[in-house]
Formats: sequence, C-alpha cells, structure tokens
Amino acid sequence: MILQKLTDWTLTGYHPYTPISGGMPVTASIPAVVPGSVYNDLHRAGIIEDPYYGMNSLACEWVANRWWTYETALTLDPRPDRRLWLILRGIDYRARIYLNGSEIGTHEGMYVPARYDVTKSALAGENRIKVIIEHAPDEMGQIGYTSQTHTQKARFTYKWDFSTRLVGMGLYDEVYIEETGSVRIKDVHVRYENGTLNCSVAAGGGVLEGALSYEGTEVGFETSERGFVSFDIAEPRLWYPNGYGDQPLYDLKLTLRSGGAISDERSMKVGLRTLTYERCLGAPADALPYAVSVNGRRVYIKGVNTTPLDCMYGIVGERRYEEFVKLAARGNVNLIRVWGGGLIEKEEFYDMCDRYGIMVWQEFIQSSSGIDNIPSKRPEFLALMVKTAEAVVPEKRNHVSLTFWSGGNELTDAAGVPSTYEDENIALLREIVARLDPDRLMLPTSASGPSAGLDITKPDANHDVHGPWKYGGTEEHYRMYNKSTSMLHSEFGCDGMSNMSSIVKALPPEDLRFDTVAGNLMWRFHGEWWDTYEYRDKKIFGEFAPPELEAFVGCSQFMQAEGLRYALEANRRRDINLPGREERDFRENCGSIVWQWGEPWRNVSCTCMVDYDNKPKAAYYAFREAMKGEHVSLSYDKLMWKRGETFSGRLYVHSDSATHIPSDAAARITDANGTVLAEVSGTFEFKTDIPGRTFTVECFLAGKPVNRYLFFITDGEHPYADREAALAFSFDF
Repeated sequence: MILQKLTDWTLTGYHPYTPISGGMPVTASIPAVVPGSVYNDLHRAGIIEDPYYGMNSLACEWVANRWWTYETALTLDPRPDRRLWLILRGIDYRARIYLNGSEIGTHEGMYVPARYDVTKSALAGENRIKVIIEHAPDEMGQIGYTSQTHTQKARFTYKWDFSTRLVGMGLYDEVYIEETGSVRIKDVHVRYENGTLNCSVAAGGGVLEGALSYEGTEVGFETSERGFVSFDIAEPRLWYPNGYGDQPLYDLKLTLRSGGAISDERSMKVGLRTLTYERCLGAPADALPYAVSVNGRRVYIKGVNTTPLDCMYGIVGERRYEEFVKLAARGNVNLIRVWGGGLIEKEEFYDMCDRYGIMVWQEFIQSSSGIDNIPSKRPEFLALMVKTAEAVVPEKRNHVSLTFWSGGNELTDAAGVPSTYEDENIALLREIVARLDPDRLMLPTSASGPSAGLDITKPDANHDVHGPWKYGGTEEHYRMYNKSTSMLHSEFGCDGMSNMSSIVKALPPEDLRFDTVAGNLMWRFHGEWWDTYEYRDKKIFGEFAPPELEAFVGCSQFMQAEGLRYALEANRRRDINLPGREERDFRENCGSIVWQWGEPWRNVSCTCMVDYDNKPKAAYYAFREAMKGEHVSLSYDKLMWKRGETFSGRLYVHSDSATHIPSDAAARITDANGTVLAEVSGTFEFKTDIPGRTFTVECFLAGKPVNRYLFFITDGEHPYADREAALAFSFDF
C-alpha cells in the first residue's frame, strides 16, 4: 500500500564521481519534479534553453556527461508491526541511493523498479533521501551496432531520424514509500477463460481475499490460503478492441491478511476476453499465426507504431497519455505497437489502452542499428535483458489490451534475415514469456520475415514485413501495393511536412520560409531523412518558390495522406476472401501498422501522422477514413492519367460488422471542375462467410484528364478534412 508519493525534490549537477567524494557542484540546487527529466528541470530554472527550438539541443549535450543528485525529505512514523519500503519505479540510468546519509543500494536499468526495505533504517520524524544519477552510458543511436548494445536504456534519445540527441537522465517514473505488514503482495496474475476469472498471487503467506465488482456491484468474493482465488461470472461483460464492441472493465480488489490484520492490498482494473491466434488464409505452413481473434471474432489490425511521446519522457503523465490514446481511438486505431527502440511505457499508458480498446504490441528493449542488426549476446546485456523481461512481463500481462510481445525491432542475422526463435537472445525472451505469460504470442522480432522488407518479386516471403517509408511514385506506389502479398504489414509509412503551428515553434524566424532539408541546415536538424520536395512533391506539383511555405506544407501533407491511404486500402482489400478468387491465389492480409503515430520532438518533416503537440496532420484523416468500419475503396493502377486513356478501377466494399453490411454502392469519376465523366452503381449480394463484393468502373478520358490534385481546399491546417474538395473520385454507400 502506497503511504506517500515523493514528488518535490532538489536537483544539483556535479562532475563525475564528485558527489561521492564531497566535492563542489557545478550547478546551483534547483527545484525538481518527479516523475520528470533533468532537462526539463534545467529548462524551467533557466540553465538551458528550450531543447526543442532551433539547434538548442546541441548546447544541452553536456548534461548527459554530468552526475545529478536528487534530494528530498519526508516525515515518517515507523510502527513496530509494519514494514516500510522505498520504491523508485524509473531510474535513468545508473544510480546510488542513500537514506539519511547511508547508501542503501545501487541500481542499473530503466525498467526494473528499485525496491529497498527501509524498516530498520527509517527514522521517526524527518528522513532524507538522496539519489545520485551517474553520467549516461555510451550507447548506440540509430546508426551503430546492435550486436554491441549493452544497456537496457531507451536508445532513441541517442539520435534517431525523428528526434535529436538528448540522452535521457533522471527519475522518470514515480518514487514512493510503501507500507505493508509481515507479508506483501509481490505479484499478481489474472487470467480469464470460459466465464471464469482466475487470480493467482505471489505473497509468501497470509490469507488472500479477492473481491470482484462491476460498476459498484459485487459479482464475486472469495478467500484462500493458497494465494489463488477465482470468480465464476454468470453474465460476463466482454472486452473488445476499438470498433468491434465495448470495453467494460471490472474492479478487482485483493487484500492480504496476516494474523487477522490487513498486511497488504492491491486494486486493479481487469477486462474479460479470450485471445487466440491463427495463420492467415493462404499462408504457408511455416508462417506464424499473425491473425488475432478476440472472443472468437477475427479482428483486422488497424495499427500504428509509436515512438515515446517525448524525448523528456518523464514529463509525460496520465493527461497526456489519455489525449494520445483517445485521439488514436477516434482515428479508428485498434492497435499500438510500442517500438523496441523506445520505452516500456508507464502504467498509465496501458491503463488508457484498456479503457479505449487499443490492443498493445509490446516490444522488448532492443532495436536495429543501421550497421548491424544482430541481437546482442554480450553477457552484461543478456543479464540486464532477462532482468527487465522478468520484471516487465508480470506487470503488463494483467492488462487486457496487451496482445503481442515481440523480441525487438528489426533484429536480423548477419545476412539480414529476420531473427528467429533459434537466436540465443530471442530464445531467452521466449522462455520468459512462455513461463510468465503463456496466453500471449511472442513474435521473434518485427519484421519477422522471412523477408525483412516488402518485396513483390518474392511473393512467398512477405509474411510480416516492414517498409517502404516513402511514397513510391505515381505508378510504382500503386503497382507495389496492388501486388503486395504481406500477411501482416507491421511497419511502413510515408513522409510529410509538419503542421505550420508546430514548425513555427521549432524554427527561428529567418528559417520560416520555403526551403529544403538539403539546402537548409536548420531544416535538416529537424528532419534530415524526410525531404519530400526533391524526391516527390516537385515532380507532382511543380517548382515552389518563396514565400509559398504554407502551400508547400499543404501539398506535402496531402501526398503523405494519399500514399498512406492507398497502401492501407490495398492491404485491407485482402482482409476478405473475395468471390471468384481461388484460395490458392489468395493471400490474406490481417493488418496494417503505420510508421508512425507521433513524434517526441518538433520536426519540420517526418513520417508521423500526429505532431508533437498531438495535432493531427492530413495523414491522420486519411487513416481514419481508410479504417472506417464500413468503407468503400477503389483500386487502380496509377495516379496520373492522360487524354485518350481508359481509366479502369475496381470498387470494393468493406465492413467490420457481423450484422450490418451495406448492400448498395456507387462510384463517380469527375474532372477537376466537378463534371461527371462516369458513374456506376451496384447492388451487393452478401453471404455470411464472404463479407465483400466488387465491381469495375471504367471511363474513357476523351476530354480533360482526371487530375485528383489539381486543387484542394484547406480546412485550417488539415486540407484532407475537406474530402469532397480533395478527391476527384467520390464514393457513397
């Protein structure tokens, strides 16, 4: 039971090792907030400038090379029959912990809480706690050697294409004093099956009481001396992913008694659902079971990949997590992949995913590195990795939203083939998941191959693939996705300029003009990989010249939306077994996971769909439309059509509903002035096992050619919000 949270601290900077020798500090002591970040505290105190503006982050790199001491005081009233524990949930990264001047422990690793029994050392009255954070370890950023990684630390802060180098430092999660009796609840495992909720508790003694309630009404109560209680639920209210049903959550209260007195308590929200995995239709025998069924119902994965929400991830709390997850749910997202180069997120994130019906794909903390992507076998790394997994899996497994584990991001062998369960590193993680969370699938890595990237020349190798991350061209983009055979497209994307409201917060006034990443060093600092003008936008829209920055932003965002929309719809067109198609010729796609959702600092250009301020870009609206429960899409061969050509497209109707499926659809082709060139409609005859039909629409382009992007009307910052103005093809059902 939490007795007191410790939120107000002071922070002081030192040269390495100086604070343990009694030396003088290099900064004044300043107020610090926990959870938080050293950088945020320094910025609030005026010691550093805003790291997200201009090139200020360059002037902050000294921070990671200093030692930082956090200090606070608290009043305690120790009782002889109670035990006191000091818990630090998030230390970044190596630390020495002191109570009343005496060292009580050392710690390494971000994701394993530090827990110390301070019953005997705590004083009646004031107690002082000091935490010395050592300088950050040298580790690989995006470019480096995965085989040489040696920490369990968020690697993206060492520099990634979507962020600057701002190496994390500080106490980024809660610190608190916990009070228990002689026995405490060490671990809980909740599992649901066939109307029964089973709950096992590791405690080492005592009598366990379990009470289950729903909306204030108790539905079950049981006591046990075996550390196990179960509840038979007559009419269970089942949890479904977003768009497939509701997300009811039950309240579970666990009370541990010793000698008749309460020794420890824990309360949690739990959801009831069954989870199964199957191979996709048409998949070869060696394919992994990527298709997910919840409560016996197949769910198409409408996913996004997420980086951490902020480079200073300690400042992200419940409110920001809720804004983030709620926006995803409104955008028809039903799965978030928590990328392995980032974080094991705070508990608040998973709580929100439970609440809003967002399935979670959680990766362990390892990622590709550009030069080699071989999972590290260094003994110190494997020891830390195992320690992390054995702490994280028991905590996260009780979240109903958790759907997949993954060994990490883009891990391969020396030849570039995705890692398998045979890899020593992956085998260790698989054993831990099988032992501690046997109900969930752990994929070896993402992409799990056998091809690492989408390759239409190797149709049998595209099981779970990544890429591409850019628009493929006005013909090749459409040909590639029309011919894709991916069963799970777990990472791909398209780049686009950020919202103007974000750009003006990132760039100095002299750089707020139309330019390119190649030609402007400041732009390059905020998005070096994502120069959409040179490779794409100039070819489609023609030359831009100052002062057309806002127009360029709109065009760039529009093409990002177009590229994602077509890819998503093309993948989704294979989530159903269409009539007249031989099964041997069909390869089901069970989901798309777009790279990426947000960004942890302000970029000029990026693959994100939502900017740092949680404001949607045009791509967000494209995703939301393409992933509607009931949707009409059109397949075609290219974007640009000429006079004299015959446009031909195939219309598809999609529905997630098992009970309501639209029966009529119509397509109209217009020119840029709105003149109808062709129109066709159809009545669909649906069967329960075939939830989709198609028909073809053709138009001879004798007059002015169709040009979907001749003009568009902006709606604030979001041109794609006005779909009728933006699209020459319009669909109604």
